[in-house]
Amino acid sequence: MLYNTAMRWLAILALLAAPLQAAEVSQTLEGGWRLAWNDEFNGSKLDTSKWKHELGVIRNRDAIQTYTKDCVKVRGGKLILISKAKETRNSNYNPKNEHWTHQLKTMPYASGSVTTRDVKHFECPGRLEIRARIPKAKGVWPALWTMHVNQYGWPANGEIDILEHISQEPDTCYSLFRWGRNGGNEEHKVIRTTNIPNYSADFHTYVLEWDEQTMRILIDDKEVNSTPMSAADYPDGNNPLRTPCYLIMNTAIDGWAEAPDASQYPVQFEIDYVRYYTKGNATNEEADDEKPAKSSKKKKKKPSKKKSKK
Repeated sequence: MLYNTAMRWLAILALLAAPLQAAEVSQTLEGGWRLAWNDEFNGSKLDTSKWKHELGVIRNRDAIQTYTKDCVKVRGGKLILISKAKETRNSNYNPKNEHWTHQLKTMPYASGSVTTRDVKHFECPGRLEIRARIPKAKGVWPALWTMHVNQYGWPANGEIDILEHISQEPDTCYSLFRWGRNGGNEEHKVIRTTNIPNYSADFHTYVLEWDEQTMRILIDDKEVNSTPMSAADYPDGNNPLRTPCYLIMNTAIDGWAEAPDASQYPVQFEIDYVRYYTKGNATNEEADDEKPAKSSKKKKKKPSKKKSKK
């Protein structure tokens, strides 16, 4: 009996000591989707061939963070966007520039933000899939969102909030489609909220999926918001939702959220992976970019049950 017990313990220890088996990332999905671009965050630093840091004070007059490189980490197979209560210099400070983002010398909080702007833009048909866990603290305003690239300014250019969360509504995720009413400066919004009990405790999978007919947002495989693409047709014949877009992932502090409590910081917004799927044959650019996609994350069994901005 003692021998059998000892052998069982040795087997358990061997399993614990064994390296995690690399899990293959799905190259294709039902519906004709094929993987065209992804980041599993398996390295030790941000891959600047895929992402750019957003730095300094850049938007949201009521928010009180400045974005810094040292608030962006890659470790344990995840991208970590840190938010901390620390008086931090605004890297965009320039008293000779009259724009308000250059007039603020410091901010009481520092946070992390990354974007694919000018590095990777996503086109129709597309499926952006992101697995993430939101931070929990008074004052956090994390978001996963896209901005469309075209001749218009905001809001007429088009903005999609795949995930937007404010700390005073701890179990609520906002999902929004935004564009300009009739192509003008008056914002048009299609907004839905999803209740997720104990929201910040777990990772959730967020999807933005769009084709020529429909754009929709899913959380954990459940559709939570959608809009016909034609709803954003402008009188001039253009449609911002049909133009390429880039992704932003960030945590703002205060702003649309409640006032922060410094004693609850630092906190972190964790992103497990970002994957972009499309349809049709690979372009030359995609063929150059694509590499064998593997994740070092351990495979897990699925349970049988189951205002502008940031």
